[in-house]
Amino acid sequence: MRITVKLGGSILEEASIRGAILSQVAEAASLGHEVILVHGGGKSLNRRLSQMGIESRFAEGLRVTDSETLSAAVMVLAGEVNKKIVSEMNRSGARAVGICGADAGAVRCIRLSDLPDNPAGIGFVGKPSGVNRSFFDRAFDAGWIPVVSSIALGPDGQLYNVNADQMASACASGTGCSSLVYLTDVAGVKDEKGSVLRDLKESDIAALRRSGIVKGGMLPKTSSCLEALAAGVRDALILPGSRPGILMQFIDGTLTEGTHIHGNR
Repeated sequence: MRITVKLGGSILEEASIRGAILSQVAEAASLGHEVILVHGGGKSLNRRLSQMGIESRFAEGLRVTDSETLSAAVMVLAGEVNKKIVSEMNRSGARAVGICGADAGAVRCIRLSDLPDNPAGIGFVGKPSGVNRSFFDRAFDAGWIPVVSSIALGPDGQLYNVNADQMASACASGTGCSSLVYLTDVAGVKDEKGSVLRDLKESDIAALRRSGIVKGGMLPKTSSCLEALAAGVRDALILPGSRPGILMQFIDGTLTEGTHIHGNR
């Protein structure tokens, strides 16, 4: 099985939860599964920007990224956070390799402000437009676990900050993954009463978004799920990352939590 797993939010901050998830990724790889691990790091970036006296600003849920913020994002996301994850995984015997989109042109993007209907003045923010599948194929052939930070390479050779959910979606569809798994700090997609919806089709997600039941941070996440499905990924899952063994439950078919999103079939 080839899958992309995205790790972010507060579960990335909690050392014990992060360690348990990374152990599951390593275990999955040891069983012969091919796992791409994509991570965010917004909370770490917020702290570093605050230390530098730079205000964190957002437009429609996306971080406004001027040149100073971009420099900090590369330092924190592709540096501190990425290498912390890689070192923790390799300490347990895994063979993780940390990259950003610029490495081997692994993930390319277009500047978001060049697209219609996007926030003006967003700065150096990109949307993934292509993935170097041969790089990931070679990484898997070598027995590596790619750990991907949410920095991509633009057509102008410029680095761009990318939404980590979109990065995960692009990696999943661009490398032929069967599944896209978001490990989050919420239980899954919820209905109007707050109950987790276990199984959803694409059309269900669209209806929930139109009705305003799906909102906030779940909007970009579900959009990324739908983009992955449209690009050929078989299914997408939004799972509570803090639950013990949650990733291995998905892999061995015993999963009973979270939300499973699949095509209209």
